[in-house]
Amino acid sequence: MSPLPSIGLGLITPSENNVMESDFPRLGLEGVRFHFSRVFNTEDSYEQFAEMKIKSGEAARMLSHARRTKAIALGCTAGSFLEGVGYDESVAKVIEEASGLPAVTTAGSVVAALRALGVSRLAIFTPYEEWVSKRLVSFLEGHGFVVPFMDWGYDMYSTDVEDCFEPINDWVAERVPADVDGVFISCTNFTWLRGIAPLEERIRRPVVTSNLATLWRLLHTIGAADRLPTHLARLCNTPPAV
Repeated sequence: MSPLPSIGLGLITPSENNVMESDFPRLGLEGVRFHFSRVFNTEDSYEQFAEMKIKSGEAARMLSHARRTKAIALGCTAGSFLEGVGYDESVAKVIEEASGLPAVTTAGSVVAALRALGVSRLAIFTPYEEWVSKRLVSFLEGHGFVVPFMDWGYDMYSTDVEDCFEPINDWVAERVPADVDGVFISCTNFTWLRGIAPLEERIRRPVVTSNLATLWRLLHTIGAADRLPTHLARLCNTPPAV
């Protein structure tokens, strides 16, 4: 069998993010190269999240220079749901106009992933401050999801080794209520991709995370879903909803 053709994916990350640049290449996806650029972010303030949209254009323009780059994502959840429904699309438009390439955002990818999995009632878990977490709930409810449960403020830096996923899984499994049909764990600064499948097995429901949703939608956007690591989660075996 001949090797799959090489493709590049561009990721714009918050400047304090220390996860995506290591976690995505570590997956070893055949023929996939990841190119990264950063936008300023040192605190969870409205001003810095809003500035990401403006700065993403220049970051995307430079990412488009990398050979064989096929699509670009803003890899920040809060930076793409900040102003509610439609904000993620406006951020993607900034990226597309600057780069000439298809663009996705993490928040938009999460919505697409939850719909693909048929989730309607979900529990949300975040490391954010309360005001950011409440905006996330409003964004998802604006897309028609019901959110009967949210737990916020988890210390994401308490677990910084990808294969050490038990603390995060315990945090979720011990709190997820029985009346939800799926879980969303927010923030692209969680190093936790290999913990998704064990958590899904434990709680018997689908789990979506910011990083996995972003990767899933990027690859589907360019018709490269065959590169997805199907052992990581149910989502990797699920196409976008029509």
